[in-house]
Amino acid sequence: MKGGDKRSTSAQRRPRRAQAQGAGFMPGPRAETKQRLLAGTMHYLREHGVGDVTLRQLAEQLGTSHRLLIYHFGTKEDLLMAVVAEIEREQQDWLLSLREEQDRSPLELLDLGWERLRDPQQESAFRLFVEIYGHALQGRAHATGLLDTLVVAWLEPIGDIFRRMGLRPAEARIHARLFVAMMRGVMLDLLTTGDVEEVKAAWDHHLSQYDKLPGAHRRRERDPPPSRKRRTAAPA
Repeated sequence: MKGGDKRSTSAQRRPRRAQAQGAGFMPGPRAETKQRLLAGTMHYLREHGVGDVTLRQLAEQLGTSHRLLIYHFGTKEDLLMAVVAEIEREQQDWLLSLREEQDRSPLELLDLGWERLRDPQQESAFRLFVEIYGHALQGRAHATGLLDTLVVAWLEPIGDIFRRMGLRPAEARIHARLFVAMMRGVMLDLLTTGDVEEVKAAWDHHLSQYDKLPGAHRRRERDPPPSRKRRTAAPA
């Protein structure tokens, strides 16, 4: 093998850099720089996981120096806390989007969970979520805050969907908790087996128990547009 070929093979084996900004990271305004560093970190960790990565290794992949990461985030634990906060924000944004949906029935809203789980762009994010979830259960400092939101924060918005179906508040909360557990289990099943057909059959079977509830297929009525009063000419 020629020397040039060896260098080419070596380059192929190197992990791809998480592009915080193209080739080489150029700092900008402080808040913008911090957000770009966080975005690059999220991209890298989704692809490679947290593991035992160091700030120096991460900085190399981002095309910057570990001093810039220290300046904006402090320690590795502080950076991972920012990663956890970003994971939590993404989940809360999805839950908020369910509440803002006006043209779907409660069952259709629940089925959006399947669309999210099957989104190819989310797979690496789910793998990182599972790893961070494990950190939270192990009591690692950067992740323990998640324990307060991993389940409880989901119960009200999902419970609202079940209340719209006609369940009493206490029952709706129970079924919301069951749905969250089912959704997390389905996520793990898909990541483990990749058996989309059988997992989808299990998903549909679970949702079918709500099919005959009075509000299961009822869409919200849109508020009528405000009436426009005809202007009359002012008397001369």
